[in-house]
Amino acid sequence: SMSLKVFSLSLVIESHPKTKKRDTCSFQCMEACGKNLYFGTKDCVVQHFVLPDESFPDSEEKCPTLKQVKIKQMGMRRPVTQLKASPELNHLILLCDNTVTVLNMFSLEPVQTMRKIQNVSSFHVNETATASAPDCIELFTLSSKKKSVHLYMVSIDKWERVKEVSFLEEPLALAVDGNCLCVATSERYVLHDYKNGTTVKLFPHNREKQATIVELAGRGEFLLNGPGSLGNAIYFTGLCKELCKEYIRINLMVKYVFENNLVVLNVNYSKYSTIFLTITKLLLTSPVYANNFLYRSENVFVLTENTVYSLTPVPVEEQLDALLKSEKTDEALDLVQGVKPLFSKDTYKVLYSNVTRRAGFVKFHQEYFSEAKDLFIKGNLDPKEIISLYPELSSLIADFKHWPNSARSTRDLRLLKERDSETFEKYTEFLCSFLRDCRLTEQSADCREEVDRTLVKLYAERGDSEELIKILSSPNACKLNECATFLEKSHRFFALGCLYQSHGHSLSAIQTWTKIVDGHHHENMHFDVYSHIVDFLCCETDLEVVWKYADWVLKKNQEMGVHIFTKRKNNQKSFVEDDVLNMLKKYSLALILYLEYLVNDLKSEDEKHHTLLVTTYVDQILVIMEKQGMESGNLTLTVKRNKLQDLLQETSIYNTAVVQDKLMKTGLHVEKAILNGRAGQHEKALWILVNKEQDICAAENYCRKNSLGRDKVFGNMLFLSLLKLYLDSDTPNSNAMVTAAVDLLNNNAAAFDPASVLQVIPDSWSLQLISKFLVASLRSMTHYRRMGKIERNLAQAEHLLYRYLWQDGRATRSGNAGLFTTKGLHKTVSMED
Repeated sequence: SMSLKVFSLSLVIESHPKTKKRDTCSFQCMEACGKNLYFGTKDCVVQHFVLPDESFPDSEEKCPTLKQVKIKQMGMRRPVTQLKASPELNHLILLCDNTVTVLNMFSLEPVQTMRKIQNVSSFHVNETATASAPDCIELFTLSSKKKSVHLYMVSIDKWERVKEVSFLEEPLALAVDGNCLCVATSERYVLHDYKNGTTVKLFPHNREKQATIVELAGRGEFLLNGPGSLGNAIYFTGLCKELCKEYIRINLMVKYVFENNLVVLNVNYSKYSTIFLTITKLLLTSPVYANNFLYRSENVFVLTENTVYSLTPVPVEEQLDALLKSEKTDEALDLVQGVKPLFSKDTYKVLYSNVTRRAGFVKFHQEYFSEAKDLFIKGNLDPKEIISLYPELSSLIADFKHWPNSARSTRDLRLLKERDSETFEKYTEFLCSFLRDCRLTEQSADCREEVDRTLVKLYAERGDSEELIKILSSPNACKLNECATFLEKSHRFFALGCLYQSHGHSLSAIQTWTKIVDGHHHENMHFDVYSHIVDFLCCETDLEVVWKYADWVLKKNQEMGVHIFTKRKNNQKSFVEDDVLNMLKKYSLALILYLEYLVNDLKSEDEKHHTLLVTTYVDQILVIMEKQGMESGNLTLTVKRNKLQDLLQETSIYNTAVVQDKLMKTGLHVEKAILNGRAGQHEKALWILVNKEQDICAAENYCRKNSLGRDKVFGNMLFLSLLKLYLDSDTPNSNAMVTAAVDLLNNNAAAFDPASVLQVIPDSWSLQLISKFLVASLRSMTHYRRMGKIERNLAQAEHLLYRYLWQDGRATRSGNAGLFTTKGLHKTVSMED
């Protein structure tokens, strides 16, 4: 943010007394080494100051006391353009009038044994060099006449040129890291390894339109001013063989001034943060020139013509506080994430939490509720802080100590409720959403009771029955008596029952719900309370509670009520079956459903259960027949009889004698026939179906069902018995029986033995009448015999192959015996043929 105060400005050196030759005494460059400050001026003067021990004051009105140690006039009357201190050698290297001179750091006297280096446009000391010679530093100079860079090994009393690197264009700027030179020539940027001579060309630049900048940003990394003033971070490894480029979206780069905005890179807290410092006319009356500031780890020195300022970074906490007070939450959140490496884990956790909470309050009062909720959750804000903002809910959290930075006074919700109820409703919706999201997390671990109590009150007042029931049906931290009183006053009786249920008071819960169903409690809600009671009893572990309300449930609805016995949840303890059967004697529908549950679902093998189910079916069918008759269109009667017939046909566990006595005086002839068939009296069964029930289709279906799974001889016997019954001369309506007999033969030819049929049919029948039967019967017999031969031959082939493999030693008793299937032998036989 341009308005953010990132640095505090302090005056380091007062303005020099005004002179007529003002331009000749202005500062040009500076160097810092420990507490030593060195300044070079336009008139070739070098000044040495010592910083005080105390830190700089924040106010620019007071100047710290600086001790001026030395002033040295170099005598060339040219500006000093570069200074570099080398504490290892006690040297101060300066560049003036394209000449490099070495001074003693403290006396500022020239080192007599070290000659001057001429024709130098700029120089660079390799900070990362590992010099092969001890007590030496590497000095690189850019020649102003030759298109080359020279390397000097500098010792305490001499220097020696050891390397010359030539370029096609004139070198303008240089930075060095280890063996790698990053050079800005008049046309482009290049990397050069001066140890092995490798050169890598980078991108071109236009020095007429932008500053040419080459800076060492860190180990293995250079910062360059690329095309369009787009900063480029160049990484290199090894011998410059691998490069990686990252673009930094800034318009100005290191040591560059544009329209009084001083831009310094790597001054703030994140690696590539760019600091814009506005030098206003009120502070600096003189223009600001390039190369007029120096960055140190703790501050930045800014030079005007006759004044030196210190820019000390404002503490992070103060910057964050300023951003949040001006409601610039996005900038504050970006900053707090960028400063993470500067703090210990625990300290940063507290800082991050405080910033996100305060940012959340800003968003909250700006009505950006979704963002506010996320920030409150990230900042682990105590939910009671939010609850306390609402006037009608603050009483729920008595004796609560507020977080000091909660910004509670930003908006008065009590006043908002009176003046703008619609907006206040949005704040209430936010509170519900926030508390709902954090109630089961660690964030509300210490205030679960307050959170749940608040949600219950809000849901009840807002009429949100679904959420109210949801929270009270699950484990909750509500106080039972207090919450129950509130719900009763609010006429939330179903929710009251859920509260009792969640606190383990099953009897109180079901008493409350039954009063709703019986009309004693009136509540406006769209919910099937009776179904909920049944489901509750299905899960209830206390069987005494279930027995107490079993009659009430069954009187309301037998079909659903019986579920309390048939749909017990989670493998819970079940009831004694005889007790249930005795209780259900007065509820016929429920009794049948329970017996079906025992027989069909539990697969009971108790004869009493099966017999009771059959006799109950019969009683129910007789009641229907008495009320509605036996019309063929009576669907209910048909369904009931099908169930009875299936049960009689499929099970044999029931007491046959008891069932026969039950059916004896009824008109349920199909059922009687099934019983006779189960006793082996098939002819009697067929006689009942044909003569009593007078249902030819039922008789044929009886033959088919009883033939399934039996041998062919038995099936032939059944169908032949039915044929004889049709042909009995004593049977009434003999013409219809003859037709039935012919249809029986023609439609089931495969089920008859032709020889037996020919002995039974009357001599008066013509050949044409039974021709269809004879053809189909002969085909069936032929097919049957042929299939028998094929199966016999396949079995013989399998036996022979098995013997052959056994004798050949390729089969074992356990291994290959299972391989010889009939399907596999089809292939074997066909291949041998």
